[in-house]
Amino acid sequence: MSLIQRKDELTSLERVSLTLARKDVDRIAAVPLVCGASYRVLGTRYDKWSNDAEVATKSLLAAQELIGQDAFLLLVDLSVEAADFGQELLFPKYSTAYPDFNNQLINATDEYNKVKKINPRETKRMKQVIDIIKGLSKAKGNEVAILGFIYGPLGVLSQMRGHKNLFTDLIRHPQEVLAAVDIITDVLVEYAKAQVDAGAHSVCIDPLYSSSTVLSKKTWEKFEGPYLKRIADAIREAGAAVSIHNCGDGVYFEEVIKWSNPIAISVAHPAHGSKTWEEHAKTWGKKVITIGYSDPATTGLNMSTDEVLEDCKSQIDLFRKNDAGFILSTGCEFPPNGNLLSAAAMVEASRRYGR
Repeated sequence: MSLIQRKDELTSLERVSLTLARKDVDRIAAVPLVCGASYRVLGTRYDKWSNDAEVATKSLLAAQELIGQDAFLLLVDLSVEAADFGQELLFPKYSTAYPDFNNQLINATDEYNKVKKINPRETKRMKQVIDIIKGLSKAKGNEVAILGFIYGPLGVLSQMRGHKNLFTDLIRHPQEVLAAVDIITDVLVEYAKAQVDAGAHSVCIDPLYSSSTVLSKKTWEKFEGPYLKRIADAIREAGAAVSIHNCGDGVYFEEVIKWSNPIAISVAHPAHGSKTWEEHAKTWGKKVITIGYSDPATTGLNMSTDEVLEDCKSQIDLFRKNDAGFILSTGCEFPPNGNLLSAAAMVEASRRYGR
């Protein structure tokens, strides 16, 4: 596979930007979500990658040179924001960091007031992400799209309270939850602005619970919809595009669009109300760009190169047939220990079949 850019090709940034604007491009943009998996390119460890902006920046740049994807996604892990609010984390040597659920920051309903406003530019982990964006922007900001990343406020809170307890509190103690969500949102607004200032072309928000497998539409809208809007509006006001990621099954496209008006939505499954990808493409393909939808585990761990190429071809053909906006990607983060040749094969598929 040749990753050398041909003279008649657009830059990755041009390709992504034109795709989002629904303009003609030389080929389908390919963005396998290689985030933490980049640690393996330079032979470091995941826990070091997770805690060192310089190591992460060099790893992401090296991975992009190897794979050729059209964008960087700044998903380090879903605990970045929670850690800076005070949640203790565990850092496996070769896998993603996660909260110490035996040491939750919020252990009872009267402890939501532990959530205090902080400055993301002065914290440890959020500042680290900001610094990575600065490094990527300096090195390749004029060539490759940079997508910042923010976990939605309800998701951040769940990292500090625990999912089961939080979902119970939505019913029994809604005001305490909403007060914490409000403070978290203020911080995430500033975090979004900082990412744009650092060089992010778009900031991707992950409102994970906006899907039929987690919360009802009514509940999600009450506890996160208006807060999502505040973050999305801040991103646009700062001069960047809003994108959404949600790898849940049955994402509430109508409600998510209502509250965030994103230019693109990254998904692993068809939107709520669509039984197949064909239905999804017909219903949403002209309303919002779909980023997806290769299964990350199957693609990264099980498929051969030929199988990846064929799978990606079928996705490209389906969206093209329906004249639907599409960026080829994994439906969620590429496995941290997955086969990077499979990620490169996705880019090759866009070259072969996406012109």
